[in-house]
Amino acid sequence: MPDPRLRLLPSISAVLEDERVAPHATGQRRSWLTRVAQQAVASVRARLDALAEELPPAEDAARSALHEAVVARVLQERERLLGPSLRRVVNATGVVVHTNLGRAVCPAVAAARLTEAACRPCDLEYRLDSGVRGHRGRGVEEKAALLCGAAAALVVNNNAAALWLAVRGCAGAARVILSRGEIVAIGGSFRIDEILRETGCELVEVGTTNRTLLIDYQRALAPGAVVLKVHRSNFAVSGFVEEVRLAELAALCRAGGHVLIYDAGSGSIFPCQQLGLRGEPTLAEDIASGPDLVTCSGDKLLGGGQGGLILGSAPLIEMLRRHPLRRALRVDKLTLAALDAVLTLYLEAEDLPAIPVLEMLALDVEELERRARALGDELVPAAPPGWSAEIVAGTSSVGGGSFSEAELPTRLLLWKGPKTELESCHANLRLGAPSVVTRMNQDGLAVDPRTVAPDELASVAKAFRAAWTRAGAETAQRGRGRAR
Repeated sequence: MPDPRLRLLPSISAVLEDERVAPHATGQRRSWLTRVAQQAVASVRARLDALAEELPPAEDAARSALHEAVVARVLQERERLLGPSLRRVVNATGVVVHTNLGRAVCPAVAAARLTEAACRPCDLEYRLDSGVRGHRGRGVEEKAALLCGAAAALVVNNNAAALWLAVRGCAGAARVILSRGEIVAIGGSFRIDEILRETGCELVEVGTTNRTLLIDYQRALAPGAVVLKVHRSNFAVSGFVEEVRLAELAALCRAGGHVLIYDAGSGSIFPCQQLGLRGEPTLAEDIASGPDLVTCSGDKLLGGGQGGLILGSAPLIEMLRRHPLRRALRVDKLTLAALDAVLTLYLEAEDLPAIPVLEMLALDVEELERRARALGDELVPAAPPGWSAEIVAGTSSVGGGSFSEAELPTRLLLWKGPKTELESCHANLRLGAPSVVTRMNQDGLAVDPRTVAPDELASVAKAFRAAWTRAGAETAQRGRGRAR
């Protein structure tokens, strides 16, 4: 039997004709706002049982309350939909390449070049010197190859695509040989063995999790086979371990006429050992070790936007450029414009390029303590009762699956106080404008200034004050509810 309360729900036309909604439900906007109203009514219908105790007993009053609930939801959804889908976030976690927060922060010049390419025509696939069509990305790829010491380069939309295209293009349906110790998985359910199987190749695993020898590769080689080596950047294996160095594997493949592909993962142009980070060779060093092709990401250690680079042999790169599916993996003019600006910064730099990722990694503890103390000095006087703050030693991380064991010394502004209040503040900071994402653990609520730009410190201070104000209002409201 139908629920009698359903007849109390407002009609869609009644919602759209409400004086608060009607001004927005005109012209082309009416069609999508109608769908929003339908969703709002469906949502309130699904919550009728939960709303039952809040509804007035009188039928007219209950009908009015449900109408108000639907209209409020429609207006809230309209406001949300008209705002940007991507919200600005201040990264106060200390994770420099934070995958969930957009990975690498691009330099301002890259944003400027991207805007220019977006708002004006550009020579994306047009050669101004001859007036004929040219391939997109040619200038960007020239810079990437030059910086990495490669004969040629190709830009695609991410490193997974770069690896897929390199393997598929070079192996066809033949055998791909990979060490069991290099069958990596990264965030978002990405597993390298699944990507390789999608190429249609025969995946042959050699060696064991902890030890793979040159003889293991030799035994698996067959005519047309391609060898793949994957850099284990997001985890480490220690103890009784052994792997074949890239140069040794390159020599083996060269002697037998086999293609060697190396997935460098993050990919670094700047020598990060100068920043105290060891274990990640530069792309130039990878190329010099002799693989035929090297693939990497453009939005991690390289410091640009999302993209994938394939570097190496000119004939192989040209073959991949002509591959039928390369078009499905190509990047647009915005990505190319931003990547071009980033690569230009590397070309111009005498020492450390003006790349935000590298600048964050290079920060010393003295500067980090100065920033943490400045933030604390401003906020401590405004902190809620029972809260305290101190500057403590801590560690930042590189993130993005790079330097998994590296711990960068930092200074944290650590807040202590009632646990429920700390957790509430942590949540309210995320919901602010801009959102501020902090660390929260058993020690307290912490801000790591390594990933907070100097011009963002004022925003962080403002966000804390707003979070404290909101928490105070919520506490007062709960108190009034208990009093009633």
